[in-house]
Amino acid sequence: MFNFKELKLNKEVNETDPFVGIRRSKSGDGMEFRLPRGFADFPENNFDETKKLFFRMYRTFKKFERDHSGRYIDKKQGKRDNIERQHHGYNFLDSEGSEVVLYSKISVIENLLEAYEDLSLDVIERQIGIDEEIDYSKIDKYLDKAIYQEENIDEYVIYIDSMELPRNVIQYKSATLIDMFCFILHEVNNELEQGTDSRVGELSSKFKEQHLSCDQSLFNEDTFEETIITLKDLLQNIDKSTAYKDNDYWRLYESIESFLYGELDMNNPHADGVFWGISNFYQIWEDMCNTYMFSKNYDVLYSDTNIVYKRKKDIVKRCFGGNNVLIKEGFDNPFYLKFRDVKNKWLRPDIVHYYKNYNLPKFIELHKENEDNGELDFSIKLLSGNGEKAYRRVVSVFKSKSNNYNERKKDIEFKRYNSEQFNNCIEAISVKNDSCIYILDWKYKDASFFLAQSHSVDEDINKQLCYELCLQFSTKNHIITNQLVIPFFSNSSSLEDKIGYKIDKKYLYARLNETKIEIFKANFYTMQNAYLNYD
Repeated sequence: MFNFKELKLNKEVNETDPFVGIRRSKSGDGMEFRLPRGFADFPENNFDETKKLFFRMYRTFKKFERDHSGRYIDKKQGKRDNIERQHHGYNFLDSEGSEVVLYSKISVIENLLEAYEDLSLDVIERQIGIDEEIDYSKIDKYLDKAIYQEENIDEYVIYIDSMELPRNVIQYKSATLIDMFCFILHEVNNELEQGTDSRVGELSSKFKEQHLSCDQSLFNEDTFEETIITLKDLLQNIDKSTAYKDNDYWRLYESIESFLYGELDMNNPHADGVFWGISNFYQIWEDMCNTYMFSKNYDVLYSDTNIVYKRKKDIVKRCFGGNNVLIKEGFDNPFYLKFRDVKNKWLRPDIVHYYKNYNLPKFIELHKENEDNGELDFSIKLLSGNGEKAYRRVVSVFKSKSNNYNERKKDIEFKRYNSEQFNNCIEAISVKNDSCIYILDWKYKDASFFLAQSHSVDEDINKQLCYELCLQFSTKNHIITNQLVIPFFSNSSSLEDKIGYKIDKKYLYARLNETKIEIFKANFYTMQNAYLNYD
């Protein structure tokens, strides 16, 4: 396994190169981890942050592969939207016809996970077989299978030929191999933020108690190298002292050996020097953003995505101009241009959602927190003592619809509140409400891209204005907000679990301000968390 302390970071902003992942550095002197755009503030020489990003990106690439591997192929039009295996990676054509190449596997991790899937712990630890030895403590469980022979009138002799007892196949030192395998697997699963079988956890703890100190870990900056050396020495001793080696033994041994000694092979890279990553990360960025919108129960009217979100029962797939999009039932798609008698020219904004902006009395603050699957947590706080009467009225409206709350003197917390009931309560107590429709376009760009005039920026502006014009013809009495959403890295506690913020207008290209198009920086980890935890 490679050392995250030695992994070089590349935060270079190159608009012509949307690759994210690990590949050979331009200087050719080692590997570099090419970070997503917007990661200028990602810390240098930070073992834990680099490790965290790596494992999250590993999970992200695997999810992207799973989501797209079974996509529909339109044979009539010859479009290829599904992932195909090619050499060591996968490739497909996106909706714009551009090729996307994905290398999602790293053998040092993949071999370990595949070995666990192939071999159940029951098979690894011991195999059940017919044993000629008799365990007299279990004889009562074999009376129905015994042979009875009458010796005399009052006595019977019972014969039991064999018992189905655990019979060790991997013996003595090999048991340590199993424990080591479980230790490594447990450590990897912890970094991947996914659960581990309880038995794996038990054997991992057993191995650590017997062979490592309490602070040793495979993914700790201070003990990484020491732990790897210890495991290598132990693996060598196990192999020397194990007499019987069956297929299960070699499957475990080779997966451990690959993990301990494996690196990204600098002499045998994949195509174009890629070891692991994706050639066009914007495709993943769009999926992350769309997933965030669906996971947070925004009132989505339209979404240009092929991923079907099963939890959204009111969203249906529709085809316009040969392209599938997701649309809310009852929403009449207005995004098209028509010239005389020519067929509609369909446009495809990334996502459109409806938002009701309710204004509570200014001395009362409402803060929405966790929102998922039709329920949310929120709190209401009294900011001024002059509004106690209004505060009590607001609280009573919400309390009438739920008894799951925690009330203090000047604030109250509600848990797992029904989202529909929440909206009804808000409407009942609001001083004023303004409805707004947001047109969002996901842009895998750095903020610097929008600070000055360019042909590409002008094209993006023109597209957004077309979307807005189409929407204005079909909707009345709605405020329309146009936003381009870009990624950025933040580890600030003030932005924890927050989606992000708008770039100050004074820094932007003048035409963006003239057309009132906003540039919104979305917290990468917030979007990624939603993507990884929503099915």
